[in-house]
Amino acid sequence: MFRLCVLVLLVVKGTHAITITVKEEDLGDQEALKQFVEAKVDALGGSLPPLHNLTSSCSCDKLLLSSLGPATTFQPKVMGIYTRSHTSYNNHPSYRQNYGADYRLYWLPSSGWLVGDKRGANTGYVHNPDTIQTCPYLTTTGWLYYNSVHGVWYHDTTLVLRCIQRTED
Repeated sequence: MFRLCVLVLLVVKGTHAITITVKEEDLGDQEALKQFVEAKVDALGGSLPPLHNLTSSCSCDKLLLSSLGPATTFQPKVMGIYTRSHTSYNNHPSYRQNYGADYRLYWLPSSGWLVGDKRGANTGYVHNPDTIQTCPYLTTTGWLYYNSVHGVWYHDTTLVLRCIQRTED
C-alpha cells in the first residue's frame, strides 16, 4: 500500500502569503526543512514601507502640482501652486490654487484626494485614491487625471504633488 503524506504551510509575511507544500520524504531532517521554509519566505522580498504622518498635522504650506506627461495636456489649468487654506476639510488640510481658476485640493473619506472646482465636490480633474494618508504630498499611490475626451481617469506616472514651502516652527 502506498502512503502519501503532505504538510501544507500557509506563511504570511507583511501583506504577502504563500503556500509551501512539503512531501513526507522531506519531513525527516528538521533543520533542512527549516532552511527550506526560510528560503521560501525570504523570497517574498521586503515588507511595505511604513505609512507616514497618519496622525500628525501636515507641515507644508505650499504644494506644487506638476506633470511632464498627458495630465499637462488634458488638465493644464490645474497645474501650479496650491496654498494651504486656513480651515481644514474632513479633518485633513485643504489647499487652494494661488493663480488661475481657483481650484481646490481636498480629501474625501470614500475616495481620497481630489483637485476640483469646489471643496467637497465629488467631481474633479486630478485624483489620488489614497484614503489613509493625512497629507496629500506623502501619498504612496500614483495620481490620476481626468481625460474629458474619453470620459475616463488615467494614471500619469509623471503627475506629482510636492511640498515647496514648509510651515515655520
